[in-house]
Amino acid sequence: MNSKLNILIITYYWPPSGGSGVQRWMYFSKYLKKMGHNPIVVTVDEKYASYNQKDYSLLNEIDNIETYKTKSFDLLKLYSFIKSGNTTKSIPQSYIPNKSFFDKFTSFIRLNFFIPDSRVGWNKYAYKKVINIISNKKIDCLITTGPPHSTHLVGLKIKNKYKLKWIVDLRDPWTEIFYLKNRFRFPFSKQKNKKLESEVLENSDAIITTVGEKYHKILSAKVSDKEKIFKIYNGFDKSVYEKISINKTNQFNIVFTGVLSKNHNYKVFKDAIELLNPKRNRLRIKLILAGRIDMDLKNIFSKNIEIDYKGYVNHEEAIRLIKSSHLLINFVYENTEETDMLSGKITEYVASGSPIINFSNSSKESEYVLKFSKKSFNANSSSLKKVVKFINDEYNDWIAGKYQKSPTDNIDSLSRESLTKRLLDIINIINS
Repeated sequence: MNSKLNILIITYYWPPSGGSGVQRWMYFSKYLKKMGHNPIVVTVDEKYASYNQKDYSLLNEIDNIETYKTKSFDLLKLYSFIKSGNTTKSIPQSYIPNKSFFDKFTSFIRLNFFIPDSRVGWNKYAYKKVINIISNKKIDCLITTGPPHSTHLVGLKIKNKYKLKWIVDLRDPWTEIFYLKNRFRFPFSKQKNKKLESEVLENSDAIITTVGEKYHKILSAKVSDKEKIFKIYNGFDKSVYEKISINKTNQFNIVFTGVLSKNHNYKVFKDAIELLNPKRNRLRIKLILAGRIDMDLKNIFSKNIEIDYKGYVNHEEAIRLIKSSHLLINFVYENTEETDMLSGKITEYVASGSPIINFSNSSKESEYVLKFSKKSFNANSSSLKKVVKFINDEYNDWIAGKYQKSPTDNIDSLSRESLTKRLLDIINIINS
């Protein structure tokens, strides 16, 4: 095998796209480059992309990565414009809207006629660019990452044409993705989606996923070669963490960063805050929310606790809030408990040393990561008393000057650099 590998990565999400989805391959590319390899990225030009949030600070991480950007045809920008008068404001993230008649009608069209997803209009542009690159460079490995899972269809065409070694990265499940549940779909649309997924999985040389053991079993039942399925978590970047300072505060900060919607498992936390009622009891506790937060939930929480709503913040500021926290909270999607989907930010939470409460009714996968944090746990629907006591105890320790964070010297295996070495191991396996 060549000492320097040309690794072609096809990804819809790339800086300046914001959010957690973009960071996985941004950091893989960063460390592949540092390790002497040549990641080559094909992505969509941000002028044509349906990004609902942008983080220009991430551009600093990929300024030396060979990147090719293409046009795209994406109806989500039209949807957003019709709904809000803005081409990005109403682009959904991690859900399909279903409240108004317009939402219901458009979701019906999307679920039944844009398969596997509404970003499939990018494929012809991406495919053309990839063909051009392959004709001019020797490519050692092809990688596609989804969502959007339509990106994998580009990889399938390239695999059939050039027989390149091909890795499929499933950041989320495909046909089992939670927002497909309890939605009307014609039998033909369900079958087409399953057929496309099956063709992608069967023709790939390796499959990597962030999702846990139950989903691993589901995937194993879909492919003839069970040994080609691997798991790589999302990690934290030590170099980013070390350079970010901590905000000093005179309040006990409970921090959440990311996406929070009514689809999340938030009810136990809501009940705990009602019982503690920091406002009525004059506790010096503040809830800091950063990201895309459902305003109804924000208003519900604010009845009992002081809220500091930051809105969407860039990745560096999100890390600063995480590092400055006294308690971190995370919420798993209620309809995905059977796969125990593990949020990428959990490892960044653990790296802060702050205690963590992960609200999830399924805990096997998240417990593996939370074990690196000595004062963290999963809270299910029966954990109300435990959650209230835990918050109260941590707060009282803080008031008494006895609050301590967990040591963070045992988590190198969750660093982006270590996880990139794991990726290289997989590339070596399929090329051997």
